[in-house]
Amino acid sequence: MTEEPIEKTEKIQLEGVIEEDKVIVSDKRGVEEFYNTSYIGTLKENNEGQEVLIFDAIEVLLLCERNRILLWEDNDMSKTQYDFESLLLYFTQFDERLWHKYIIYMDLRKRGYIVRTGYGDGLDFRVYKRGADFEKDTAKFLIYPVFEGDPIELRDLDKMSRVAMSSRKDLIVATVDRLSKPIYYSVKKFQILNTEGSEESE
Repeated sequence: MTEEPIEKTEKIQLEGVIEEDKVIVSDKRGVEEFYNTSYIGTLKENNEGQEVLIFDAIEVLLLCERNRILLWEDNDMSKTQYDFESLLLYFTQFDERLWHKYIIYMDLRKRGYIVRTGYGDGLDFRVYKRGADFEKDTAKFLIYPVFEGDPIELRDLDKMSRVAMSSRKDLIVATVDRLSKPIYYSVKKFQILNTEGSEESE
């Protein structure tokens, strides 16, 4: 009995251009390879009216780890090609907490959730239910990462809670322990009540 040869399909690698803390992929195949199948990147039109994909640093790290994107120092192919560690070092200059955020991001994706950029100001990720269509459905969770040695300010938590409630989403506080394991805490409702007689300067 002879074995039939197994056809091995290699996933394509696409070249990107680094612009500060973002990466741009102009190759049209990127839409199908990254956006349509894995919901990675954001579709925009460039100055020439062409559709391109814009990736945040955390998405670039994911694609690099999966060997799906090719990037070079100074966008010059004659210079050193970035690997995961060098990309992490490069992007950390824009966000010193990037590594811990990446741990949370990757953990959520491995659990099968669609993870998109959040609203900023600490709410770093919007998370959709498994199997959701992020272009049609709304996110279910807002992720608020906190880090060791950086205690949560009650007023910040109150603010995040209000944003989550107003947008009808569940607030999740995510942290990373010393073993680089993500831990999640659900915040159903949090509100600071001013005690009678207290005054705040405006």
